Amino acid sequence: MDQFEVVRADTRNPVPRILHEGAVTRGEINTIAALKRRRVLIGFLILAALAATFLVSRLMTPLYEAEAGIMFNPRELSWVGATTQAGALPPSEEMARKNEVAIVRSRALAQSVVDSLQLDRLPEFNPALRPPSTLRKAAQEGVAALDHALKPAMAYLPPGMVPKLPSLIPPALPPDRLRDEIITRFLARVQIGGGDASRMIGIRFLSENPERAALIANRIADRFIAQKRDQDVESAETLAANLKQEIDDLNREIRDSERRLEEQRIALGLDSDSNIKVLADRMAELNRQLIGLTAERLRAESQFAEAGTTRGSTQESGLDSTAQVLNSPLIQRLQEALAYATARVGQLSLRYSDSHPTMIAARSELRDLRARLAAETNKIQNARLNAVAIAKANEDGLRQQVEQLKVQTTKANQSEVELRVMERNVEAKRTLLPQLETRRNNAIAQIDYLRLHGPETQVISPAVVPNAPSHPPTLAMMATAFVVAAGAGILLAVLLERADGTVQSLSQIRRVTPVRIVGTLPVIRGRRWSRRPPAEQVLERDDPLFLEHLRAIAVRAGLAGPAPAKVLLFTSSVSDEGKSSAATSLARMLALSGRRTVLVDADLRAPTVHRVLGLKRGPGLGEYVVEGCGLDAVVQPDTVSGADVITAGQSREAASDILQSPRMQELIDDLTRYYDTVIIDTPPVLAVVDTHILARLADMTLMMVRWRSTPISTFMTALQQLSDDRVPVDGIVLSQVDGRKYKLYGYADSDLFSPGFRKYHSRVASNP
Repeated sequence: MDQFEVVRADTRNPVPRILHEGAVTRGEINTIAALKRRRVLIGFLILAALAATFLVSRLMTPLYEAEAGIMFNPRELSWVGATTQAGALPPSEEMARKNEVAIVRSRALAQSVVDSLQLDRLPEFNPALRPPSTLRKAAQEGVAALDHALKPAMAYLPPGMVPKLPSLIPPALPPDRLRDEIITRFLARVQIGGGDASRMIGIRFLSENPERAALIANRIADRFIAQKRDQDVESAETLAANLKQEIDDLNREIRDSERRLEEQRIALGLDSDSNIKVLADRMAELNRQLIGLTAERLRAESQFAEAGTTRGSTQESGLDSTAQVLNSPLIQRLQEALAYATARVGQLSLRYSDSHPTMIAARSELRDLRARLAAETNKIQNARLNAVAIAKANEDGLRQQVEQLKVQTTKANQSEVELRVMERNVEAKRTLLPQLETRRNNAIAQIDYLRLHGPETQVISPAVVPNAPSHPPTLAMMATAFVVAAGAGILLAVLLERADGTVQSLSQIRRVTPVRIVGTLPVIRGRRWSRRPPAEQVLERDDPLFLEHLRAIAVRAGLAGPAPAKVLLFTSSVSDEGKSSAATSLARMLALSGRRTVLVDADLRAPTVHRVLGLKRGPGLGEYVVEGCGLDAVVQPDTVSGADVITAGQSREAASDILQSPRMQELIDDLTRYYDTVIIDTPPVLAVVDTHILARLADMTLMMVRWRSTPISTFMTALQQLSDDRVPVDGIVLSQVDGRKYKLYGYADSDLFSPGFRKYHSRVASNP
């Protein structure tokens, strides 16, 4: 907010104002100082936590702890399920140790121990046999008594509206669940010790009876070794059986593979000694035959084609050509006969005419020879055509055989590959068979070893009967409670300090408002039940520090000097900030120093001055203003100090009407003429507007602020209210300051309460 306007210099004082919006509203936090300040709270929390922890530890049932130590040596042997993994690694020692611990904490082992020792008959483990606790007994009796008391009243209720009280007796568990609960409680008492990298396992057991604790710990170790032996033997037997079964299966697979191999060879048409070379040789022979048949076909086709080309030539040239091409003896003789007949016909034609019988006979003979030659030529040509057809048929048949042999050769090659794969598989199985036989023999040897020597686990330290209970760990519990309580106390102290929004130091007030700080009033020392009011301390002078600070306030308020202030008004933001105590103490101190002092109690609504000084409430200020009483009638002397007092009196008129009446102004004027100092005690600012009225009649207005009690926001609100009404405030007094605690917080002005100043406070100064 904006700063308020400062009044003129010739006026009394500037009105109170707030420096700026967002001024400090929280206390100054110093962690170390906060812990010192709240050390009583922290100590109380620690003591309460320690006492509660000790009480709880005493109420808990003491348990005795016994420990049995066992040592195991994991053997690097095959295990069940690894019959075909010859190169696999055995489990590590850490894994082996975890397996051993799991066996120790198994429910099967716990059940065997419970059955062997008949622990289900002991109330320690069987909840059905445990008697009810004292608290439960008391609750059951209370419920029974309440049921008995309400039974007459519930008799008048309808059957459906009768309330049913809860039963505190737990229902009985069925046998199966009861047995599970017994085993669960047993396992809760079992603890495993030993390091993760150690082959030693410590089996600890907690029991209410020391002998029973040692007995159970030893029994767990014995049962563990026996069960371990049985498990190892069973595992080895299972391994041997699995190996035997695998050997039998492998032999059967070898026989089946050999049978399938032989069947495959038979399906190919090959005996056991045949191979792909036989088919290759047959393929080569057929190819050679095919080449010969192809050449023969080509030769026949050539001859047939050559014979066909000569048939259309002339008879003479045709015969010659035919004779040359066909080269047949019969054809040659016919050609010779034809030539002779042709020549004879030529000779006869020279001698005879065409009609001559000789000529006709010669020509007829020539025609017969030609017809016969043609017939013979056709026969030879048809024979050559048949030869071409036969050669082609032979070639096609042989070529088909070659193609079939190619297909057979391809199938033979594929079958040969399959046969080789099958042979390799059979050979691999034959190689694996001796290895399995060796491992089976090792497993049988392992069984014999385990039955003879037992597992590689032994008890190295049997459990002994403990002398003292080990549970509950009272010291550890109390140490934990101390740490937790101390941490909680420290946290609570810091939170309380941070949540404390009260006025804590003079420097904080200076950051809020520029109003002058007149001084501080320390708290009266002494025990709370024997501590006397500050006004009595002034008389006894038992607290010189309080008197010195009171004198400092009087001096800074302008009550001394050549032109002292006449009217001094005390007010505060809220009640219980020490304004009445400051007013009465200052009035007595000034009176004892020889000043004529009058104290006016203007808090007409809740007056306290008459009680503090031991005077009558009336007649007082109310009677003076309303009823018109004289000044002598309302002034009461304080015989122990010599100061005069005007109490609040009693009046039915409104307090604000009384205080702003002209007669109130006349009273203040009269008092300033008769007395050196007039001290007025007024109500709180935030309660009523009385202070706003009376502050205009005073020469000096002091506002009391109680240290670490008045919220800073409340103080700021009161100043703002006075500032809004332009009511001047001349000084602020920080009251009820605990000097020792103030020093703990390490404020900048904490030297005001330095122990080194005690030598100056031991002497009482004369006058302010």
